[in-house]
Amino acid sequence: MSAIERRIKELKQEVKTMFSTNDLAEKLALVDDLHRLGIYYHFEDEITEAIRGINDHFHDVGDIRLVALRFRLLRQEGYAVSPGVFSKFKDSEGKFKQELSHDVEGLIQLYEASMLGTNDEPILEEAMDFARGHMERMLGVGEEPHTAQIRRALETPFHRGIRRLEARLYIPVYAKSKACNTILLELAKLDFNHLQSIHQAEIKSFSIWWKELGLMNNLPFSRDRVGECYFWSLGVWFEPRYSTERLFIAKLGNLVTVIDDIYDAFGTIEELQLFTNVFERWDFQDVDGLPEYMRIFLNAFAGVMIEIEEELRKKGTLHHKHYIIELFKLLVRAYFQEAVWTDTRYKPTFEEYLNVSLMSFAYPMVISVSLCLMAEDLSKDTLDWLLTVPKIVKASSVVCRLMDDLVSSKFEQQRKHIDSSVEIYIKEEGITEQEAITKLNEMIENGWKDINKEWLNSLPSRKHLNLLALKFTRVVEVIYKHEDSYTNPEGQMKENIELLLVRPIED
Repeated sequence: MSAIERRIKELKQEVKTMFSTNDLAEKLALVDDLHRLGIYYHFEDEITEAIRGINDHFHDVGDIRLVALRFRLLRQEGYAVSPGVFSKFKDSEGKFKQELSHDVEGLIQLYEASMLGTNDEPILEEAMDFARGHMERMLGVGEEPHTAQIRRALETPFHRGIRRLEARLYIPVYAKSKACNTILLELAKLDFNHLQSIHQAEIKSFSIWWKELGLMNNLPFSRDRVGECYFWSLGVWFEPRYSTERLFIAKLGNLVTVIDDIYDAFGTIEELQLFTNVFERWDFQDVDGLPEYMRIFLNAFAGVMIEIEEELRKKGTLHHKHYIIELFKLLVRAYFQEAVWTDTRYKPTFEEYLNVSLMSFAYPMVISVSLCLMAEDLSKDTLDWLLTVPKIVKASSVVCRLMDDLVSSKFEQQRKHIDSSVEIYIKEEGITEQEAITKLNEMIENGWKDINKEWLNSLPSRKHLNLLALKFTRVVEVIYKHEDSYTNPEGQMKENIELLLVRPIED
């Protein structure tokens, strides 16, 4: 054990003693800080127990900050706490009291809490609009660190943020706050840098594997996205115990990017029919009639499938393999359907488009395959359920597909692609581009609310899938927020990769 690891162990023991407090505000702040600083994974049992106590022994308080924070933390853990707790903060006209507009921390917590609302909770919609309006007015006139916290909450609410990235951005802000706990701060810095060294070793190994695979030499038309795919998987799993799953999903991400480019940018419809048939047969040796570049790719793909099979065998879950295969078949069928539409110049309806494009975004495959890789054993009922595209997976895919379309449609049209949801909706509804964008953004928000609803209704046997769907959606929320930073990674994507994988946190 290194000196850093010994110090981390010592600090963890000190933090565990902090859970003994009976003060509600202190306990809420502790749990929140552990999450925001990215060190919560060390204290999962303690947090579970603390949240149970907060739920069972909560006394009515008039502090909007505490009420909102408790609401968010409980919902974050799957407790279906009622939004009625915010009614007390309304005036006789049913509006949120104006006196709240001067409480900076209260507004931030109210806004963050509203992000965990579902489609049947209008009071949280009102809370969101009220808090956001006053927070926006405070920008430029407030003081640090409040201004930085407001700006970050408006840009990416914590519920929708990638946990590793949120920790990297929050640690410097926390260091300047009056409430900074030096023990938590030291642990957060040491832990982040320690994990970063682990992640650096992983991406180095991943990069060597990809280079030795040699696909980019033989398929120069495809996007090369090593750093971006690793960032994607790191956004879902950053903990050391998930190293194997992280690397497998990064590998599959790169391979799926190549498949996407084969269907979208290079293959003829005749070649793509043969290519799809190989997946339908799941026989990567039977490649007669395929061009050389497809044969090269399928050989590489088959190699990764063998690796996955070995991993499943080691875990005693080899029966998951059949479902992984079927999930990949669903993906390539969607790709081929889009290719046929493009080739025949067919104009799908918005409903037809969504039914296929939700699958072609690959999230129904990648979320469910991730579960098959990480789960110790899944029942046949659960595995069969995965093939139906569960509601939370569909909601995640709606958010992701529409966010992608809103920032990528112009690029896709350069690649001889079918119309995106934006173009289809404009033509189908007879509305302007801005009206279509507004409507699609509403659908994205409804998708998030569906995710929140499923999260609260999750059975224990389905909690892992729901958590994966939530985490994968967070990654897309960051990658496609303002631009397609996967296709064009030189901007925000490059900055985020540097923050997580290049630049350590300085003392």
